[in-house]
Amino acid sequence: MEKRDLIKGTRWMLLSKNLDKFDDKQKERFHNILATNEPLFKAYYLKEDIDQIWMQPNKEEAEKQLQYWCDRAKESKLPAMVKCANSILSQRTGILTWYDAKVTNAILEGTNNKIKVLKRKAYGYRDDEYFKLLLLGLHDTTVKELSKND
Repeated sequence: MEKRDLIKGTRWMLLSKNLDKFDDKQKERFHNILATNEPLFKAYYLKEDIDQIWMQPNKEEAEKQLQYWCDRAKESKLPAMVKCANSILSQRTGILTWYDAKVTNAILEGTNNKIKVLKRKAYGYRDDEYFKLLLLGLHDTTVKELSKND
């Protein structure tokens, strides 16, 4: 069996956080894939280890873990992982800021997505003021009802 055929259809296992939801046959296949493909083996365990950054009790320990992970990613010599490590290191200050406030930008990203959807739905509107009103009322349920009726 070719390596490509062995790997085919296992993306969700590789990306999964919990292998317990797979049966024994799938787990065995998964372990065979990792045993036969060294780059995939390295990438998988780097993916698993990156979560350790957020498990640290304080910013200093997190910074050590982040540096450790980036060093390991660079040592892997996998181009995608080296690029990822360089990106993470260039953004390390922003990443580690999470330990100061424990706040994410998830709400902001969600609001940006809502604006993009509203903008797509508004394609063809001639009245910019109406669009501005919809933006201002994004979280108002009565405005949502009005925009559904358009």
